[in-house]
Amino acid sequence: MDTLAVQKILVPIDFSDSSMNALHTAIEVAKGQQAQLILLHIVNINPLLDIDDGKMINDANLQDHLDTHHTNLRKLADKITHEEFIDCRAFIRTGLVHSEIVRAAVDFYADLIIMGKHGLSGISEFLIGSNTFNVLKNAFCPVLTIPSHQKFEAFKTVVYPIRPVEGALEKYDLARNIVRENNAELVVIGLLDNADKKSFEMLNSETAQLNKKLKEDKMEAQTYYYYCNSVAEKVLEKTSDFMADLLIITATIDRQIQDYVIGPFAKQILHYARVPVLSIRSKSSKNTDISSVDSHDNHYPASMLGII
Repeated sequence: MDTLAVQKILVPIDFSDSSMNALHTAIEVAKGQQAQLILLHIVNINPLLDIDDGKMINDANLQDHLDTHHTNLRKLADKITHEEFIDCRAFIRTGLVHSEIVRAAVDFYADLIIMGKHGLSGISEFLIGSNTFNVLKNAFCPVLTIPSHQKFEAFKTVVYPIRPVEGALEKYDLARNIVRENNAELVVIGLLDNADKKSFEMLNSETAQLNKKLKEDKMEAQTYYYYCNSVAEKVLEKTSDFMADLLIITATIDRQIQDYVIGPFAKQILHYARVPVLSIRSKSSKNTDISSVDSHDNHYPASMLGII
């Protein structure tokens, strides 16, 4: 992330418990960062996919559906603005959910997306939903995913894993701001796979760079090193051991079969973490053209109703 402050936070809202719980966290983050909140509701008008209250959405009832959610979203934005003293705005778009979230983040210059870990997909509580997963694959800004099993209002212990991968320290600036804002304890974990001990020099170099940054910023951190058979499993284990309430990772993106996929480390973390996970893509992986995101789905209209 290039800027030091989070100025605009995009929060996808589908009115599920998961998205409303994520909004609760987003409000607290916005207060701390003095950021603007942008609420976004997507109406998926694909008649084969979207069902509202057991009723299929079609051309005949689309406008009623839009009007209803427009009113609900306006009330929610107004309530946040007046009760929380936050600049909160809200928008409705039509199209495929994950594609429109990614596009909206670009259109609104969002610095951060905060969303529920799962929404309406009906999967296991701790597994990530398909829309959230696709946003993580394609978003150009950091994404904070919030589990719905509890509310997260502040982050007191932040786990910051370092692996010998490209862009491992690009998450530092945002991590520093969160740690400072929450007066949190920072736990740095250096990790090497038992099968890849040759990467020790790279990890050692990254750790030295991080220590230099921490010293310059007059920040303290506990630092631990681990060899392990599964880096992701060790991160999840230590996140639990340290009773952390935020995990910050570099989400590497691999290009396979002409599709962008989240690397296995990030994928496992995102599926099984029981705390919020802040995923930050390295600059080297941010080379997707926004026009190519789900380009095979562009035949679905994408319109927007704004609430100012």
